Amino acid sequence: MLVREGEYLFLEGDKASSLVIVKSGMLVGTSKQFRRSRFQNFGPGSLIGEFSILESSPREFTVRAVENSEVLFIEQKDLMRELEHKPGWFRSTLTFLASHCHLAEETSKKMRIVQALPSLLFLFKNHLETSGSDNITLAALQQKMLVLDNVDYSDTEKLLQILEGLELLRIEGDTVRVSNLQIVPMLYEALRFRAINKQVSPEILPITDQFVLTTFVKAVRENGIPIRSARTTVSAPLFIAQAKKTMFGSLTMRTLAPLLQSGVLSTEPAYSEATTLETIESISGDFEHILDLLELNRIFPLLDKKLV
Repeated sequence: MLVREGEYLFLEGDKASSLVIVKSGMLVGTSKQFRRSRFQNFGPGSLIGEFSILESSPREFTVRAVENSEVLFIEQKDLMRELEHKPGWFRSTLTFLASHCHLAEETSKKMRIVQALPSLLFLFKNHLETSGSDNITLAALQQKMLVLDNVDYSDTEKLLQILEGLELLRIEGDTVRVSNLQIVPMLYEALRFRAINKQVSPEILPITDQFVLTTFVKAVRENGIPIRSARTTVSAPLFIAQAKKTMFGSLTMRTLAPLLQSGVLSTEPAYSEATTLETIESISGDFEHILDLLELNRIFPLLDKKLV
């Protein structure tokens, strides 16, 4: 059968009644997802609709000829009649393979989305640094992702919806607005560190360190301690008292030391190997940075779960 340029074979969602083999020419399939389409080209030798007729499911694509093409239709009833002459295991094997091809396709799609996340965060990071604006148009992001990483519009929107669910950003019509201007660059750097070094970023903290920082935040807030632009200071007695509630009394120098050694927290007198809880007069830290660290550590494990 000759299909002329611009003609449609069938529409997405139509009932599948035939398998199509492309003998010559080129056809394109489009599938509506979210606000944009994903595309698949079908050249000579391509099969169109094999999953649909084996699984009795609707057409996956709207298929149109982009040049004069010749195709061969094999009706579902004819294919099934031929399969009846095959051993019983033959049809079940085909159905099994079709099902696993779908699973493989879904897994591949998820992997493409996972691999595209750093590119999306890089675009946000670059936009924030160059423009100083907390918002960017959805169309601009989608176009840049297509050019930068060959990510189609629908996959970009899926990523944005995942990030929106984590409260990193908000999709407001045709605009994407970043909720926390510090977390996006931090998350990008954490993912970049993991990709390059094959290990977790130093800013992804053990749960004990997160408890200590949560103790610091609660001590500041619950005691009305003024938040300074650089270092906010909590007296040692207040900090230890708060730890008894937040950490169930498990604060020791061993649990405090990693954050002191990394510089996230500091003590007065200055920390040394000889420092004990009894010799500490106060504990200080950059309050806003500590909040950002805690937020990063909240998001990071959730992000992996949502992507996978």
